[in-house]
Amino acid sequence: MSRLNRFMLVSIYAIAAATMALGLMVFGTLKGIEPWFAGALAFLVLSQLHMSVSHGAERKRVSKGFADLNSFISGLSRDLERSENELEALTERFETEGQSQSDEVVSEMRVIKSFVKKLAEEQQPAKITSGSERGVANGALLALDGTEPMRPRLVAQMNDEQLLDTIRDALEDNRVDLYLQPIVTLPQRKVRYYEALTRLRGNEGEVIMPGDYMRVAEPAGMMPIIDNLLLFRCVQVVRKLNERDADTGVFCNISANSLLDSEFFPQFVEYMQHNQHLSEQLVFEFSQATVNGIGPIEIASLEALARLGFRFSMDQVTDINIDYRKLHNLNIRYVKISAAVLVGQADHGTTDIRPEDIKELMARYGMNLIVDMIEKERSVVDVLDFNVDFGQGYLFGSPRPVRDEVLVDVA
Repeated sequence: MSRLNRFMLVSIYAIAAATMALGLMVFGTLKGIEPWFAGALAFLVLSQLHMSVSHGAERKRVSKGFADLNSFISGLSRDLERSENELEALTERFETEGQSQSDEVVSEMRVIKSFVKKLAEEQQPAKITSGSERGVANGALLALDGTEPMRPRLVAQMNDEQLLDTIRDALEDNRVDLYLQPIVTLPQRKVRYYEALTRLRGNEGEVIMPGDYMRVAEPAGMMPIIDNLLLFRCVQVVRKLNERDADTGVFCNISANSLLDSEFFPQFVEYMQHNQHLSEQLVFEFSQATVNGIGPIEIASLEALARLGFRFSMDQVTDINIDYRKLHNLNIRYVKISAAVLVGQADHGTTDIRPEDIKELMARYGMNLIVDMIEKERSVVDVLDFNVDFGQGYLFGSPRPVRDEVLVDVA
Protein backbone atom coordinates (compact mmCIF):
# COMPACT_ATOMS: atom_id res chain seq x y z
CA MET A 1 0.00 0.00 0.00
CA SER A 2 1.33 3.47 -0.88
CA ARG A 3 2.05 6.16 1.71
CA LEU A 4 -0.80 8.33 0.40
CA ASN A 5 -3.28 5.50 0.89
CA ARG A 6 -2.02 4.93 4.42
CA PHE A 7 -2.29 8.66 5.22
CA MET A 8 -5.85 8.79 3.90
CA LEU A 9 -6.89 5.75 5.96
CA VAL A 10 -5.34 7.18 9.15
CA SER A 11 -7.14 10.44 8.48
CA ILE A 12 -10.42 8.65 8.02
CA TYR A 13 -9.90 6.69 11.26
CA ALA A 14 -9.00 9.92 13.12
CA ILE A 15 -12.04 11.78 11.75
CA ALA A 16 -14.28 8.85 12.71
CA ALA A 17 -12.83 8.77 16.25
CA ALA A 18 -13.20 12.56 16.66
CA THR A 19 -16.76 12.40 15.35
CA MET A 20 -17.59 9.66 17.85
CA ALA A 21 -16.04 11.69 20.68
CA LEU A 22 -18.10 14.78 19.78
CA GLY A 23 -21.22 12.68 19.54
CA LEU A 24 -20.64 11.30 22.99
CA MET A 25 -20.16 14.81 24.35
CA VAL A 26 -23.30 16.18 22.73
CA PHE A 27 -25.67 13.26 22.95
CA GLY A 28 -24.03 10.97 25.50
CA THR A 29 -23.49 11.02 29.26
CA LEU A 30 -19.71 11.36 29.15
CA LYS A 31 -18.25 14.66 30.22
CA GLY A 32 -14.94 16.36 30.15
CA ILE A 33 -12.02 14.35 28.81
CA GLU A 34 -13.83 10.99 28.76
CA PRO A 35 -15.33 11.36 25.25
CA TRP A 36 -11.82 12.03 23.87
CA PHE A 37 -10.47 8.93 25.60
CA ALA A 38 -13.31 6.94 24.02
CA GLY A 39 -12.48 8.48 20.59
CA ALA A 40 -8.79 7.67 21.02
CA LEU A 41 -9.67 4.12 22.00
CA ALA A 42 -11.89 3.78 18.92
CA PHE A 43 -9.03 5.13 16.77
CA LEU A 44 -6.67 2.51 18.21
CA VAL A 45 -9.20 -0.28 17.69
CA LEU A 46 -9.76 0.74 14.06
CA SER A 47 -6.03 0.95 13.49
CA GLN A 48 -5.49 -2.51 15.02
CA LEU A 49 -8.25 -3.98 12.88
CA HIS A 50 -6.72 -2.40 9.80
CA MET A 51 -3.32 -3.78 10.68
CA SER A 52 -4.75 -7.24 11.25
CA VAL A 53 -6.57 -7.19 7.91
CA SER A 54 -3.49 -5.82 6.14
CA HIS A 55 -1.21 -8.40 7.72
CA GLY A 56 -3.63 -11.20 6.78
CA ALA A 57 -3.71 -10.06 3.18
CA GLU A 58 0.06 -9.71 3.22
CA ARG A 59 0.41 -13.21 4.64
CA LYS A 60 -1.82 -14.54 1.88
CA ARG A 61 0.28 -12.76 -0.74
CA VAL A 62 3.48 -14.06 0.83
CA SER A 63 2.04 -17.58 1.12
CA LYS A 64 0.94 -17.47 -2.53
CA GLY A 65 4.38 -16.21 -3.47
CA PHE A 66 6.03 -19.03 -1.56
CA ALA A 67 3.65 -21.54 -3.17
CA ASP A 68 4.47 -20.18 -6.63
CA LEU A 69 8.16 -20.27 -5.78
CA ASN A 70 7.90 -23.87 -4.54
CA SER A 71 6.04 -24.82 -7.70
CA PHE A 72 8.72 -23.15 -9.82
CA ILE A 73 11.49 -24.88 -7.84
CA SER A 74 9.71 -28.23 -8.18
CA GLY A 75 9.39 -27.74 -11.95
CA LEU A 76 13.01 -26.66 -12.12
CA SER A 77 14.02 -29.76 -10.16
CA ARG A 78 12.06 -31.99 -12.53
CA ASP A 79 13.67 -30.31 -15.54
CA LEU A 80 17.08 -30.65 -13.93
CA GLU A 81 16.48 -34.32 -13.16
CA ARG A 82 15.27 -34.92 -16.72
CA SER A 83 18.32 -33.12 -18.09
CA GLU A 84 20.60 -35.19 -15.87
CA ASN A 85 18.94 -38.39 -17.10
CA GLU A 86 19.27 -37.29 -20.72
CA LEU A 87 22.88 -36.30 -20.15
CA GLU A 88 23.58 -39.65 -18.49
CA ALA A 89 21.91 -41.52 -21.39
CA LEU A 90 23.83 -39.41 -23.92
CA THR A 91 27.09 -40.02 -22.08
CA GLU A 92 26.39 -43.75 -21.95
CA ARG A 93 25.57 -43.71 -25.66
CA PHE A 94 28.79 -41.90 -26.50
CA GLU A 95 30.75 -44.30 -24.32
CA THR A 96 29.07 -47.29 -25.97
CA GLU A 97 29.58 -45.95 -29.48
CA GLY A 98 33.09 -44.91 -28.61
CA GLN A 99 33.84 -48.37 -27.23
CA SER A 100 32.26 -49.97 -30.30
CA GLN A 101 34.34 -47.81 -32.63
CA SER A 102 37.39 -48.53 -30.52
CA ASP A 103 36.69 -52.27 -30.75
CA GLU A 104 36.29 -51.94 -34.50
CA VAL A 105 39.60 -50.13 -34.79
CA VAL A 106 41.31 -52.73 -32.62
CA SER A 107 39.88 -55.59 -34.67
CA GLU A 108 40.83 -53.84 -37.90
CA MET A 109 44.35 -53.32 -36.62
CA ARG A 110 44.57 -57.01 -35.74
CA VAL A 111 43.52 -57.91 -39.28
CA ILE A 112 46.05 -55.50 -40.75
CA LYS A 113 48.70 -56.86 -38.39
CA SER A 114 48.05 -60.36 -39.70
CA PHE A 115 48.56 -59.07 -43.26
CA VAL A 116 51.88 -57.51 -42.35
CA LYS A 117 53.01 -60.61 -40.49
CA LYS A 118 52.18 -62.86 -43.41
CA LEU A 119 54.07 -60.57 -45.77
CA ALA A 120 57.06 -60.60 -43.44
CA GLU A 121 57.01 -64.39 -43.36
CA GLU A 122 57.18 -64.57 -47.15
CA GLN A 123 60.96 -64.52 -47.30
CA GLN A 124 61.59 -66.79 -50.28
CA PRO A 125 59.49 -67.02 -53.44
CA ALA A 126 57.90 -70.39 -53.84
CA LYS A 127 58.22 -72.49 -56.91
CA ILE A 128 55.71 -71.27 -59.50
CA THR A 129 53.50 -73.65 -61.35
CA SER A 130 50.69 -72.95 -63.74
CA GLY A 131 47.40 -72.34 -62.01
CA SER A 132 43.83 -71.61 -62.94
CA GLU A 133 42.46 -68.08 -62.79
CA ARG A 134 39.75 -67.36 -60.25
CA GLY A 135 37.08 -64.78 -60.90
CA VAL A 136 38.72 -63.18 -63.95
CA ALA A 137 35.83 -63.76 -66.28
CA ASN A 138 33.43 -62.21 -63.84
CA GLY A 139 34.05 -58.93 -65.56
CA ALA A 140 34.46 -55.44 -64.25
CA LEU A 141 33.12 -53.36 -61.45
CA LEU A 142 31.03 -50.22 -61.47
CA ALA A 143 32.81 -47.39 -59.68
CA LEU A 144 31.21 -45.50 -56.83
CA ASP A 145 32.54 -42.26 -58.26
CA GLY A 146 31.20 -42.84 -61.77
CA THR A 147 34.59 -42.31 -63.41
CA GLU A 148 35.74 -44.18 -66.45
CA PRO A 149 37.55 -47.43 -65.73
CA MET A 150 41.32 -47.41 -65.58
CA ARG A 151 42.73 -48.96 -68.74
CA PRO A 152 44.82 -51.98 -67.74
CA ARG A 153 48.37 -51.87 -69.01
CA LEU A 154 50.01 -55.15 -69.82
CA VAL A 155 52.53 -56.36 -67.29
CA ALA A 156 56.04 -55.79 -68.62
CA GLN A 157 57.97 -58.74 -69.82
CA MET A 158 59.17 -60.45 -66.67
CA ASN A 159 59.62 -63.98 -65.48
CA ASP A 160 57.51 -65.54 -62.73
CA GLU A 161 60.01 -64.74 -59.99
CA GLN A 162 60.10 -61.06 -61.01
CA LEU A 163 56.30 -60.96 -61.18
CA LEU A 164 56.04 -62.46 -57.69
CA ASP A 165 58.43 -59.82 -56.36
CA THR A 166 56.28 -57.15 -58.01
CA ILE A 167 53.15 -58.58 -56.40
CA ARG A 168 54.83 -58.69 -52.98
CA ASP A 169 55.94 -55.07 -53.37
CA ALA A 170 52.41 -54.03 -54.38
CA LEU A 171 50.98 -55.62 -51.24
CA GLU A 172 53.62 -54.12 -48.95
CA ASP A 173 53.11 -50.64 -50.45
CA ASN A 174 49.30 -50.98 -50.41
CA ARG A 175 49.02 -50.70 -54.19
CA VAL A 176 45.84 -52.75 -54.14
CA ASP A 177 42.81 -51.27 -55.91
CA LEU A 178 39.21 -52.28 -55.38
CA TYR A 179 36.88 -52.54 -58.38
CA LEU A 180 33.10 -52.93 -58.35
CA GLN A 181 30.88 -54.53 -60.98
CA PRO A 182 27.10 -54.10 -60.83
CA ILE A 183 24.66 -56.97 -60.46
CA VAL A 184 21.32 -55.83 -61.87
CA THR A 185 17.74 -56.96 -61.67
CA LEU A 186 16.23 -58.41 -64.82
CA PRO A 187 14.53 -57.28 -66.92
CA GLN A 188 14.56 -53.84 -65.21
CA ARG A 189 18.39 -53.64 -65.11
CA LYS A 190 18.41 -51.79 -61.80
CA VAL A 191 21.59 -52.12 -59.75
CA ARG A 192 20.93 -54.31 -56.73
CA TYR A 193 24.40 -55.52 -55.75
CA TYR A 194 28.05 -55.07 -56.63
CA GLU A 195 30.76 -57.70 -56.86
CA ALA A 196 34.15 -56.67 -55.50
CA LEU A 197 37.41 -57.63 -57.20
CA THR A 198 41.00 -56.53 -56.72
CA ARG A 199 43.62 -55.19 -59.11
CA LEU A 200 47.27 -54.74 -58.18
CA ARG A 201 49.51 -51.93 -59.41
CA GLY A 202 53.13 -52.42 -60.25
CA ASN A 203 56.05 -50.13 -59.45
CA GLU A 204 55.39 -48.01 -62.54
CA GLY A 205 51.62 -47.92 -62.17
CA GLU A 206 50.87 -50.82 -64.48
CA VAL A 207 47.68 -52.69 -63.62
CA ILE A 208 48.20 -56.36 -62.77
CA MET A 209 45.03 -58.27 -63.57
CA PRO A 210 43.86 -61.36 -61.68
CA GLY A 211 44.83 -63.52 -64.63
CA ASP A 212 48.42 -62.38 -64.17
CA TYR A 213 48.85 -62.29 -60.39
CA MET A 214 46.77 -65.34 -59.45
CA ARG A 215 48.85 -67.63 -61.60
CA VAL A 216 51.93 -66.96 -59.50
CA ALA A 217 50.45 -65.77 -56.18
CA GLU A 218 48.37 -68.88 -55.52
CA PRO A 219 51.23 -71.42 -55.65
CA ALA A 220 53.33 -69.01 -53.57
CA GLY A 221 50.71 -68.97 -50.82
CA MET A 222 49.97 -65.24 -51.19
CA MET A 223 46.31 -65.47 -52.18
CA PRO A 224 45.09 -65.38 -48.54
CA ILE A 225 46.78 -62.00 -48.14
CA ILE A 226 45.08 -60.64 -51.25
CA ASP A 227 41.74 -62.13 -50.22
CA ASN A 228 42.05 -60.68 -46.74
CA LEU A 229 42.72 -57.20 -48.08
CA LEU A 230 39.68 -57.59 -50.33
CA LEU A 231 37.50 -58.60 -47.37
CA PHE A 232 38.71 -55.68 -45.30
CA ARG A 233 37.97 -53.18 -48.06
CA CYS A 234 34.60 -54.71 -48.87
CA VAL A 235 33.49 -53.87 -45.33
CA GLN A 236 34.67 -50.30 -45.85
CA VAL A 237 32.72 -50.00 -49.11
CA VAL A 238 29.55 -51.46 -47.58
CA ARG A 239 29.75 -48.88 -44.80
CA LYS A 240 29.91 -46.15 -47.43
CA LEU A 241 27.08 -47.64 -49.46
CA ASN A 242 25.03 -47.86 -46.28
CA GLU A 243 25.11 -44.07 -46.07
CA ARG A 244 23.55 -43.82 -49.53
CA ASP A 245 21.34 -46.85 -50.05
CA ALA A 246 20.81 -49.52 -47.41
CA ASP A 247 19.29 -51.84 -50.06
CA THR A 248 22.54 -52.17 -52.06
CA GLY A 249 24.91 -54.98 -51.12
CA VAL A 250 28.37 -56.23 -52.05
CA PHE A 251 29.54 -59.72 -52.99
CA CYS A 252 33.02 -60.43 -51.68
CA ASN A 253 35.06 -63.46 -52.79
CA ILE A 254 36.76 -65.71 -50.25
CA SER A 255 39.19 -68.45 -51.18
CA ALA A 256 39.39 -71.84 -49.54
CA ASN A 257 42.84 -70.86 -48.26
CA SER A 258 41.29 -68.04 -46.21
CA LEU A 259 38.73 -70.40 -44.68
CA LEU A 260 41.56 -72.71 -43.67
CA ASP A 261 43.80 -69.95 -42.29
CA SER A 262 43.80 -70.65 -38.56
CA GLU A 263 45.51 -67.35 -37.74
CA PHE A 264 43.52 -64.98 -39.92
CA PHE A 265 40.01 -66.39 -39.86
CA PRO A 266 39.32 -66.11 -36.09
CA GLN A 267 40.45 -62.49 -36.26
CA PHE A 268 38.23 -61.95 -39.27
CA VAL A 269 35.22 -63.41 -37.44
CA GLU A 270 35.92 -61.08 -34.52
CA TYR A 271 36.13 -58.19 -36.98
CA MET A 272 32.78 -59.14 -38.52
CA GLN A 273 31.20 -59.30 -35.06
CA HIS A 274 31.79 -55.57 -34.80
CA ASN A 275 30.23 -55.15 -38.25
CA GLN A 276 27.33 -57.52 -37.74
CA HIS A 277 24.90 -54.75 -38.67
CA LEU A 278 26.16 -55.12 -42.27
CA SER A 279 25.07 -58.76 -42.55
CA GLU A 280 22.16 -57.90 -44.84
CA GLN A 281 24.44 -56.09 -47.27
CA LEU A 282 27.61 -58.18 -47.35
CA VAL A 283 27.55 -61.55 -49.12
CA PHE A 284 30.62 -63.82 -49.10
CA GLU A 285 31.23 -65.74 -52.29
CA PHE A 286 32.98 -69.06 -52.96
CA SER A 287 33.66 -71.00 -56.13
CA GLN A 288 31.86 -74.23 -56.91
CA ALA A 289 35.20 -76.02 -56.63
CA THR A 290 35.60 -74.71 -53.07
CA VAL A 291 32.06 -75.76 -52.10
CA ASN A 292 32.48 -79.22 -53.66
CA GLY A 293 35.72 -79.78 -51.75
CA ILE A 294 34.54 -78.33 -48.47
CA GLY A 295 35.67 -80.07 -45.31
CA PRO A 296 35.03 -79.85 -41.56
CA ILE A 297 37.31 -76.83 -41.05
CA GLU A 298 35.72 -74.86 -43.88
CA ILE A 299 32.23 -75.78 -42.65
CA ALA A 300 33.09 -74.57 -39.15
CA SER A 301 34.34 -71.28 -40.62
CA LEU A 302 31.13 -70.84 -42.62
CA GLU A 303 29.00 -71.63 -39.58
CA ALA A 304 30.85 -68.98 -37.56
CA LEU A 305 29.92 -66.36 -40.14
CA ALA A 306 26.38 -67.70 -40.57
CA ARG A 307 25.75 -67.35 -36.84
CA LEU A 308 26.46 -63.64 -37.27
CA GLY A 309 23.75 -63.46 -39.94
CA PHE A 310 25.95 -63.41 -43.04
CA ARG A 311 24.88 -65.18 -46.21
CA PHE A 312 26.93 -66.82 -48.96
CA SER A 313 27.04 -67.14 -52.73
CA MET A 314 28.53 -69.78 -55.05
CA ASP A 315 30.04 -68.77 -58.38
CA GLN A 316 32.16 -70.27 -61.18
CA VAL A 317 29.58 -72.98 -61.68
CA THR A 318 30.63 -75.41 -64.39
CA ASP A 319 28.03 -78.10 -63.69
CA ILE A 320 24.41 -77.24 -62.90
CA ASN A 321 23.79 -80.69 -61.40
CA ILE A 322 23.88 -79.18 -57.92
CA ASP A 323 22.84 -80.53 -54.53
CA TYR A 324 20.65 -77.57 -53.57
CA ARG A 325 19.80 -79.03 -50.17
CA LYS A 326 23.51 -79.07 -49.30
CA LEU A 327 23.85 -75.47 -50.46
CA HIS A 328 20.89 -74.42 -48.33
CA ASN A 329 22.38 -76.11 -45.25
CA LEU A 330 25.61 -74.19 -45.86
CA ASN A 331 23.58 -70.93 -45.84
CA ILE A 332 24.27 -70.32 -49.52
CA ARG A 333 21.51 -68.04 -50.78
CA TYR A 334 22.83 -67.07 -54.23
CA VAL A 335 24.16 -69.16 -57.08
CA LYS A 336 25.94 -67.62 -60.08
CA ILE A 337 25.87 -69.47 -63.38
CA SER A 338 27.38 -68.02 -66.52
CA ALA A 339 25.14 -67.42 -69.51
CA ALA A 340 27.27 -69.78 -71.58
CA VAL A 341 26.98 -72.64 -69.07
CA LEU A 342 23.26 -72.16 -68.51
CA VAL A 343 22.31 -71.88 -72.16
CA GLY A 344 24.95 -74.36 -73.34
CA GLN A 345 23.93 -77.18 -71.01
CA ALA A 346 20.29 -76.50 -71.84
CA ASP A 347 20.95 -76.72 -75.58
CA HIS A 348 23.04 -79.90 -75.35
CA GLY A 349 20.98 -81.65 -72.68
CA THR A 350 24.08 -82.46 -70.63
CA THR A 351 22.37 -82.11 -67.24
CA ASP A 352 19.93 -84.11 -65.15
CA ILE A 353 18.19 -80.88 -64.15
CA ARG A 354 16.36 -78.98 -66.84
CA PRO A 355 17.86 -75.47 -66.87
CA GLU A 356 14.41 -73.94 -67.12
CA ASP A 357 13.56 -75.59 -63.78
CA ILE A 358 16.62 -74.29 -61.93
CA LYS A 359 15.03 -71.00 -60.87
CA GLU A 360 12.01 -72.75 -59.35
CA LEU A 361 14.21 -75.37 -57.69
CA MET A 362 16.39 -72.68 -56.12
CA ALA A 363 13.34 -70.82 -54.86
CA ARG A 364 12.26 -73.91 -52.92
CA TYR A 365 15.52 -73.71 -50.97
CA GLY A 366 15.45 -69.95 -50.51
CA MET A 367 18.11 -69.20 -53.13
CA ASN A 368 18.38 -66.69 -55.99
CA LEU A 369 19.85 -67.31 -59.43
CA ILE A 370 22.32 -64.80 -60.87
CA VAL A 371 23.47 -65.25 -64.46
CA ASP A 372 26.88 -63.69 -65.01
CA MET A 373 29.23 -63.17 -67.95
CA ILE A 374 26.45 -61.54 -69.95
CA GLU A 375 28.24 -59.72 -72.75
CA LYS A 376 25.60 -59.19 -75.46
CA GLU A 377 21.94 -58.26 -75.70
CA ARG A 378 21.29 -61.62 -77.29
CA SER A 379 22.42 -63.29 -74.07
CA VAL A 380 19.83 -61.29 -72.12
CA VAL A 381 17.08 -62.59 -74.38
CA ASP A 382 18.32 -66.15 -73.92
CA VAL A 383 18.57 -66.05 -70.10
CA LEU A 384 15.19 -64.37 -69.65
CA ASP A 385 13.67 -67.59 -70.95
CA PHE A 386 14.86 -69.16 -67.67
CA ASN A 387 12.96 -66.60 -65.54
CA VAL A 388 16.22 -65.16 -64.14
CA ASP A 389 16.06 -62.43 -61.49
CA PHE A 390 19.60 -61.02 -61.65
CA GLY A 391 22.26 -60.52 -64.29
CA GLN A 392 25.93 -59.56 -64.29
CA GLY A 393 28.49 -58.89 -67.00
CA TYR A 394 30.18 -56.31 -69.21
CA LEU A 395 26.84 -55.51 -70.83
CA PHE A 396 25.64 -53.97 -67.56
CA GLY A 397 28.91 -52.41 -66.42
CA SER A 398 32.65 -52.62 -66.93
CA PRO A 399 35.32 -52.65 -64.21
CA ARG A 400 35.38 -49.34 -62.34
CA PRO A 401 37.82 -48.48 -59.54
CA VAL A 402 36.68 -47.19 -56.18
CA ARG A 403 38.35 -43.91 -55.27
CA ASP A 404 40.88 -43.99 -52.46
CA GLU A 405 38.97 -41.21 -50.68
CA VAL A 406 35.96 -43.53 -50.33
CA LEU A 407 38.04 -46.04 -48.40
CA VAL A 408 39.77 -43.33 -46.37
CA ASP A 409 36.48 -41.71 -45.36
CA VAL A 410 35.14 -44.93 -43.87
CA ALA A 411 38.34 -46.31 -42.43
